[in-house]
Amino acid sequence: MHESKDIILAVDYHAENIEFRWFNTADGEERTGKYPTTRENVLRQVEEAACEVAPGGRVVWIMESTTGWARVKELLGDRAEFVLANVLEMPLPPKARRRKTDKIDTGRLLREYLNGHLPRSFQTPLWWRQVRRLVNCRQDLVERQTALKNWITSLLHHETWQDRANLWSATGQTRLRAMALPESDRQLVTWKLEQLAHLEQQRLELEKRMQVLYQAWPEAQAVDQIRGIGLVTAVSVLAHIGPIQRFATPEDLISYAGLAPGVRNSDQTRHHGRLGGGGTDEHLRYLLIEATQWLCQIPRYRPTYERVLAKRGKKVARVVLARLALRSIHKMLRDRVRFNPTPRPRPARPTFTGKAGRRGAVAAAAGGSR
Repeated sequence: MHESKDIILAVDYHAENIEFRWFNTADGEERTGKYPTTRENVLRQVEEAACEVAPGGRVVWIMESTTGWARVKELLGDRAEFVLANVLEMPLPPKARRRKTDKIDTGRLLREYLNGHLPRSFQTPLWWRQVRRLVNCRQDLVERQTALKNWITSLLHHETWQDRANLWSATGQTRLRAMALPESDRQLVTWKLEQLAHLEQQRLELEKRMQVLYQAWPEAQAVDQIRGIGLVTAVSVLAHIGPIQRFATPEDLISYAGLAPGVRNSDQTRHHGRLGGGGTDEHLRYLLIEATQWLCQIPRYRPTYERVLAKRGKKVARVVLARLALRSIHKMLRDRVRFNPTPRPRPARPTFTGKAGRRGAVAAAAGGSR
């Protein structure tokens, strides 16, 4: 337990109500309760804790990294120390899947904090949050466009024998508008195409904003040097990565993207699980996997890609290729170096021919050691 005089407020924050656990480290007093989530209630509780805290102590506010933490942190200001917990890295207690309540969650936060094992979440600054929202909005538009295209393609596949090849090119859309369909289906397809055109216009407007951001962002221009990572992908990847200083090693970044191999280790036994999966940022993993169709042509990555492709197949090869790209991005951003597409030179291995060649090599080595 902390040898301090702090008052810890471990809260489970929700849009309607806040479940809290109040703990005074000076005398061990602990209480729980609930109140509506309003600005006035949050300030009232923190002010009450500030009045009761012993001289030399402080008020510590602990909450999960859920929606709303940014406004709570801004509201608290210097009134309390703000701690953002990463519950995804917290161990589950026994039978946690059978019994889970907000009160149990606050108890876990408090216990891990007092034990010094509470994992912390990165508190994204405002500028990064705005860039990430811009990128996510474009991603949402692309997904909605894909859903509309799939709906129209499904209708044609179910009701007609019309050719659906290259349906979304300029020529294909002209052919789509000229298809003979029942009046009801024709009206629905027309509405879907109007929605598709509206989403396309919004997507182009967002990409214009991303281009302005790209022009003022040297790191995005540096990442764009990698073939297969264009302007939009470069801005999107950096938006999801955030400040590179939060990742001490390339493996930390690979794990964040969910591209690290699973490992199960016990005593002398070690099993390597499947590649990919897990991680925190699924969109970052998706962007990198999509870029691998061009990354595989880079001379620096080509030998590794072909070797893994022959042994493990295309899916695993693309995951390995995405990991290589992340290592390059980490190196570029941390050390501020340009991307080098050429492969690293490998030292030449000595070649021996027959016993005489081996004896000569041994004699030469012995002579050089004298």
